[in-house]
Amino acid sequence: MLTLMETTQIKRIVEAALLAAGQPLSLAQLESLFVEADAHGADALAHALSELAAECEGRGIELVE
Repeated sequence: MLTLMETTQIKRIVEAALLAAGQPLSLAQLESLFVEADAHGADALAHALSELAAECEGRGIELVE
């Protein structure tokens, strides 16, 4: 199970990458940002993306698949 700090760090990294990229990034591209590319890392990224999408609601940006 991820700690709150780990989830927060993943969300910050993903949000920064998405904003800096200037174009959509695939899940594979986002996964490549992290050393842990195993199933646990993929689950952690999926969880962080879900939380980030919820946080983006009402902010003027939209996180979609």
